[in-house]
Amino acid sequence: MRTIYFLDDGPCLGDSLIDFLQLYGYAVQFFDNPAQLAAGMAEAVPDAVILGASQQPLAEHMPALADLVPRDAAGRTRCPLIVTADQQDFAARLAAVRAGAAAFLGQPVDPQTLLERLDELTEMQPPQPFRILLVEDDPVMGQIYLAALVRAGMEVRSIADPTLVIEAIHDSDPDLLITDLNMPQCSGLELAAVIRSHADLTALPIVFLTGDAGQDSRRSAVNLGSDAFLTKPVQLGDLVETARARARRARALRALMVRDSLTGTLNHGSIKEMLVSELGRVRREGDGLCLAMIDIDHFKQVNDSRGHASGDRVIKSLARLLRQNLRRSDHIGRYGGEEFAIILPRTPLADAQRRLDALRVQFAQLVQPHRMGDFRVTFSAGIVQDDGQAEAGTLIEAADAALYAAKRAGRNRVVVG
Repeated sequence: MRTIYFLDDGPCLGDSLIDFLQLYGYAVQFFDNPAQLAAGMAEAVPDAVILGASQQPLAEHMPALADLVPRDAAGRTRCPLIVTADQQDFAARLAAVRAGAAAFLGQPVDPQTLLERLDELTEMQPPQPFRILLVEDDPVMGQIYLAALVRAGMEVRSIADPTLVIEAIHDSDPDLLITDLNMPQCSGLELAAVIRSHADLTALPIVFLTGDAGQDSRRSAVNLGSDAFLTKPVQLGDLVETARARARRARALRALMVRDSLTGTLNHGSIKEMLVSELGRVRREGDGLCLAMIDIDHFKQVNDSRGHASGDRVIKSLARLLRQNLRRSDHIGRYGGEEFAIILPRTPLADAQRRLDALRVQFAQLVQPHRMGDFRVTFSAGIVQDDGQAEAGTLIEAADAALYAAKRAGRNRVVVG
C-alpha cells in the first residue's frame, strides 16, 4: 500500500472516495491540523501529500502549509504535493505552483482524476534509466563523458568506431545519440546523414559535441535534425542536463506514437509488433511465453446506461489494475475497444492462468463510482501458450478463440486455449 497524508480545512474526501483509493493500493491518513501533519512528517515521509483548502483563501494559507512538506537541498519537495481547492482562479493556482505542488485539483474532487494523478506521481516502479549511445573517437574524453552520464543514472553504451553505430542503435535502442562532430573516419554530420537514411531512425535525437563553433557547421547539424550543439570544452553539467532533457522528450514523443491515449498501454499496432518481437526472442533463446486476451463483460450496457465517459473510466480502471499488478517484463496493450492483449514472457501456462484469475477476482471487486450509483463490472479472458512454432497472428487467433469460449461459458472466467 502507498501512504497518502491528507490535511484539509473542510470536508473534501468522503468515505466512498477513501474506499475507492484503497482498492487501488492507497492508504489515506487524515490529519486534523498542521501540527499533527508536521508530527506525522517527522515520523515518516509518505508517498504523497494532499493539502486542501475549501474554507480559507489559498493564496494566504498555502505558504505556511507548504512549509510542512519536507524538501531537499534544492528546495524540491521530497514527496509529491497535490493541492485541492474550492478556489480555482489564477491566484490560487499560482499559490500552489509557488508551494511546489505537482498537481492542482478543483473541488469537489473527481475520484478518477485524483487516482490518475496519484498513479502518475507515486509510480511504484521507478522509470527505466535513459539509454544513451555515445560516439567519441577520443578514448579519454569518451570515458569522461561516459562516467558523467552514468553517475547521473543513465545507461550508456560508448563506441569509438562510427561505422558500428547502426548496429549499436539496433542493439541498445537508445533514447539519445551523442556524437563528436569532428572524427577522422567519418564526420558527425556524415554519421547523422547515414542514420537519417534509415527510415526507422529519422526521429532519433542527436546531440553534437565539437570544438568548431562555426555557423556553417551548426546550420548543417540543424538541417540533419540535431537536437543540441555543445561546444568543447563541454561542461559535464551541461552535457548531463542536455542529455536528460532530450532523452526525456524523446521518450515522451515515442510514448505518444506507441501508446493508447486513453489507457497509457501499448496501442493496437504496438502490441502486435511487441508480440512479433517477443516471439523472435523466444525462438532465439528457447524460453516460452503466454498470450492473454481480456474483454470487459457487458461493456455495451455500461455505455448505454451510464454514458461513454463512464465506459472510458471502466477501461482505464482495468488498464490501471493490469499495470499495477503485472511485471515490468510483461506487455499490456489495448487491442481495441474494451479488449486488452497481455504478453507474459517466461511464464508457464499454469502460472499465467493463476495470475489472470487473481486479476479477474480483483477487478470484479472494484467499485466503479457514478452519480447514478456505484456499480461493478467483470472481465473474461482467454490464454494460450506459444508452442515454439506459431506465428503472431495464429497465437492471437487462438487466444481470441479461448476468450470467446469464456464468454460462451457464462463470462467472468479465464479459459485456457
